[in-house]
Amino acid sequence: MTLKELAHRAQQTLNDRSGCTVKRSHVHELLAAAFGYRSWAAFLSESLLADGGVGSAPSDAHPRVIGRALQLQYGQGAAQAMAIALLQFIAERQLSCVSWYAINDLLKPAILVDDHDEDDELYEEADDWDDEVPVPATDQASLTQDQIKRSPMLLQSLEQAADSSNPQAHLLLAAVYRCKRPNPYLHEESLKGRALNTVEQGWVDEYLRLEPQYRKYEAHLKAAALSGIRAAALEYCTAFENQEFCVLAERLNGDVDAGQMARVAATPQARAQWLRTAAEQGSRSALQQLADQGVEWAEERVAGWEGTYWLRPAAERALAAGDALRAWTWQYLALERGGDLCRSTMAAYHDGGQQDGELYDSDFGGAMYVGGDEGLVLPGLNPDEHRDAKAKAMAIFARTT
Repeated sequence: MTLKELAHRAQQTLNDRSGCTVKRSHVHELLAAAFGYRSWAAFLSESLLADGGVGSAPSDAHPRVIGRALQLQYGQGAAQAMAIALLQFIAERQLSCVSWYAINDLLKPAILVDDHDEDDELYEEADDWDDEVPVPATDQASLTQDQIKRSPMLLQSLEQAADSSNPQAHLLLAAVYRCKRPNPYLHEESLKGRALNTVEQGWVDEYLRLEPQYRKYEAHLKAAALSGIRAAALEYCTAFENQEFCVLAERLNGDVDAGQMARVAATPQARAQWLRTAAEQGSRSALQQLADQGVEWAEERVAGWEGTYWLRPAAERALAAGDALRAWTWQYLALERGGDLCRSTMAAYHDGGQQDGELYDSDFGGAMYVGGDEGLVLPGLNPDEHRDAKAKAMAIFARTT
């Protein structure tokens, strides 16, 4: 049932029970009053109409409906009859009220977690096509995607809001319908005349169920992106592999996942900028990537938690850049942690057999290989420079102890 049909039936009910003609616009005003709002416009600005046991049912609404009916110039007897009829109508259809906040709190655009590897994709291959990106609720009023799907009236309310050029409604509907692209292969094969077994027919049925949902997801997400929601543009770019929307996300303003923006950035400069933003927002993965690229402020933060295995390439980068003081800083930090970048780790190991990979023992003999790293050769520093390097290493070490 659409919102228009619902209002029409409510109007008929009020006409029959009150003994007078009730305007359609007044039906909406009385509904708003039942849910505690002074007007229908106020209701729409904060809430959506729902059913199916989702949301909050009216409470102590009888006097509010009577009062609103009196304000609309209906008589006392008609107002009382309207209140009884309307509240019974609401109860029979399990109508309820859902705040925009309750939905916004839960349904966010699908984004990668900051600390995923670069090779992670928005949707990984899985056996279940309908797996959705889980987003945790933050309070008891939050709704799950399944709850929203079980409320036709809530979906209708969102659709009506979207039809009124509400970008946020488009974004929420995209989140409700979010799913991975269903594989059409078996469906196309069946259309060619291929006989399907029971399992294959199940996959085709699943495809037919998900295909319209996938199309709604794409349409609403695209509408939200084109309406200026930056996070929607980023999600569309990633989910539908459309670089134009990555460019759009760069141009738009608004909240967006900086780590994800770094992954889809078109230029090294844009990538570095977004990694910096992500790192400043607390992304350890972004900070690690910047440190591995030799960005000085990121190196000093990462060095606080990384071990000798990371300090060696950091020292090598410093040597390559001609920065002996910085190379010695990493050496002093390694020494403080029980390592030594200048000590060679070269050794002979068994190659194959029961002792494969173990330190070579001539008693066993056999093939061998040499592995490990030669110790770094650090240039000399004067005493003052050594003190500076050591002090800096100790400051980094102190941040992690």
